[in-house]
Amino acid sequence: MKKHIRLSALILCLLMIAGAFAACQPTSDTSDVSGNTSENGTEGGRYVADLPEFKWDTSNETYAKFKVCVYSNEQQTTYFSEEIGYGMYTTTDEVITDAVMNRNNYVTQLTGVEVVACAVPDVLPAVQNDLVGGTQLYDMAMPFMPAAATLAQEGSLYALNDEKFADYIDLSKPWWDQNANASLSVDGKLFFTIGDISIMQKIVSTAITFNKEMYATYFPGEDSLYDVVKDGDWTLDLMVRLSKAVTQDNGDGVWDSNDQWGLSSSYADSNMFYLASGQSICSKDSDDIPVFSMDNNASVNIIQNILTNLQLPNTWCIHAQQFDAANRWVISLDIFGEGRCLFRTSAFSAIKKLRAYEEGVEFGIIPMPKMTAEQENYYTPCSARYSYAVVIPNNVADAEFSAYMTELLCCEGKNYIADAYYETTLKSRDARDDESEEMLDLIFSNVVYDVGYIYNFGSASNLLENMMSINSTDIASQLETITPTVEAAIEETIENFRD
Repeated sequence: MKKHIRLSALILCLLMIAGAFAACQPTSDTSDVSGNTSENGTEGGRYVADLPEFKWDTSNETYAKFKVCVYSNEQQTTYFSEEIGYGMYTTTDEVITDAVMNRNNYVTQLTGVEVVACAVPDVLPAVQNDLVGGTQLYDMAMPFMPAAATLAQEGSLYALNDEKFADYIDLSKPWWDQNANASLSVDGKLFFTIGDISIMQKIVSTAITFNKEMYATYFPGEDSLYDVVKDGDWTLDLMVRLSKAVTQDNGDGVWDSNDQWGLSSSYADSNMFYLASGQSICSKDSDDIPVFSMDNNASVNIIQNILTNLQLPNTWCIHAQQFDAANRWVISLDIFGEGRCLFRTSAFSAIKKLRAYEEGVEFGIIPMPKMTAEQENYYTPCSARYSYAVVIPNNVADAEFSAYMTELLCCEGKNYIADAYYETTLKSRDARDDESEEMLDLIFSNVVYDVGYIYNFGSASNLLENMMSINSTDIASQLETITPTVEAAIEETIENFRD
């Protein structure tokens, strides 16, 4: 019954997208995209950017195309761009291809500007080389967030909240991610952020998948995990308890990927558990200055708990780093996809890959666990090492043109791309039951970004992962060593930005 419902929902959604595109065709005057909009940027049921009249001559080759530097699939076999250009990759979901095509066509009809994805193996050196060479190949770029932080520290970016963009970029609008805006600014300057121009920030957000059949078999008297989440009682301690109950050797006396496990995870997920606790690597003071936050008592106790649990050998979890480097992520997913694991920490990129396991596990999706039941909210960490950022390099041919087109693409991304991914791809295809669909709303209601994780001041974002690799839980001594370096790196960054 669920498959028939989903097929009908998918057909209906595609018809609605086609209808919305037909209904949103511009009038004969396509030069003006401004209009009287409501406070949240909507007009007639769709989002409308409150932009001035388009003033650029598109017969001039400078303005005929809006060129966006993005990642190709040459090096990034998972985290490559699918939301600026369309028809580039056969692996892209058709609904996403259609949404991007419709968005781009609509923008072109409004402005006369062709949207072009300039796909390169690595955006950071491509932008750096363009800056050094003065070639002005790009009007905007979408590097990973840590790469954007590097460009910001090198003095290579316009601040998106610069006064020169006041008529074009309105970061308060709903097509911009307000959590990202608040987290990523430094000293009042926002050199990069993200919004509905991209879907990657959702693709790399972290949640928990669980084996529904295994849970029902081992815990027939327990509440459903969905109810546990809704009651606010889904915690790390509960995850460990349930995982220990199902973990068992297959009889060969060797603990490896062929055994049954509670959790399939990785060393880097230590950061995800930490951010899910509501703590941060860096918070910000009242002047918008990053402050190292891992060295307070609450953070230290939480880190100690996470590291101690994740390093318990052969009791409840197995980590991808325990496998051969060449295929560790395939093995890590196989353990869950082939039904040998109760839980897996999974970005939504990995959840998409579970489609390949036709005879595999029936799974549900729930948020990352709280540290204690008293924790007010569930937090969903964005694994921002692979989340894109919107940046405008300070060598672009016309900064105002770049700002105008960036705002328009982000707004129209909300109209076309956001729902195509969230409602059709995630809810109607990757979620396997109605309860998981409900969980998705909870998961994405509180995505968190961490300025310390992204800027990696003094290598602070590598600390927990490094401690996992050396099997250490001595966080106090590590913090004593690293804190002066982190604080010096923050101070240097602030000085550079002010200069």
